Amino acid sequence: MKKNKLQKKIESLKRQIIERKEKIETERQKSFPNEGCIAHWEKEIIAFEKQIEKAIKKLEG
Repeated sequence: MKKNKLQKKIESLKRQIIERKEKIETERQKSFPNEGCIAHWEKEIIAFEKQIEKAIKKLEG
């Protein structure tokens, strides 16, 4: 994958992480937060972070 595409992918993943963190914060502020949704979003964040790490390694290597 070209350098530009990897950088765009990383930025996209970072935006998605921010969006998920905002969703988690909004959900936690509710009287009865949906813990299932929160757990799902947290798993997505972990997956996005792993994808970012892989993309960074490709950029460096």
